[in-house]
Amino acid sequence: MKFRTALMAIAACGISFSSLADVKLELPYPADLVVVNGVEQHGNDTLTLPNGVNQFAFRYIDSLRENGDDYLFKSEVIIVKFEASDTTLKLDLPKLRTGQDARKFERSPQLALIAADGEKISFEQDKLIKSGIQFGRDFEKEVAVYNQSGKAAAVAAATTAVPVTLPATAQPAGTSPKPPVDPQQTRNVAENMLNYWYEQADEATRERFKAKINQE
Repeated sequence: MKFRTALMAIAACGISFSSLADVKLELPYPADLVVVNGVEQHGNDTLTLPNGVNQFAFRYIDSLRENGDDYLFKSEVIIVKFEASDTTLKLDLPKLRTGQDARKFERSPQLALIAADGEKISFEQDKLIKSGIQFGRDFEKEVAVYNQSGKAAAVAAATTAVPVTLPATAQPAGTSPKPPVDPQQTRNVAENMLNYWYEQADEATRERFKAKINQE
């Protein structure tokens, strides 16, 4: 109840979630999201992210042709960490046309983050590899484990709790609903969200927020 009250208080104080998230990331059609800032995501809609450090993981998925036959290429999961503020970025991926192109990309994925003015933004990248059968992977858990490894694209736990705004999309007919979320996990995410937005607010907004909470 306190978390719900706190979220309502933030809204009452006039804090705009979208206005405080100032990094937009445009994705090309072959990029299929897996996880964004610790939360499972799918598709390639433009992301709206908070200023600072962000992390996303995706697969390159596209139809390729080899030996006269078409087939669907799905790369290993690529995980990317970058830092930016108040900008629009575009993820640039090479066009893969053949199986040879795909194998070259799989060995050494070439990608870039490009700002609106053409400047290339620095980032760290790695692969999220799981050996054996790939069915039913828990990508949120895999990314959480990866972030404890200290590898190149790992981020601190606080970063993975930062909310992500995606355009609303309807669930396709006939698809199964996602399994219920662990209440404890939801509580932790909510708490981190509240902490984040509280830190972003000015002093006057914080006072209105605290006053709203004390009224409950």
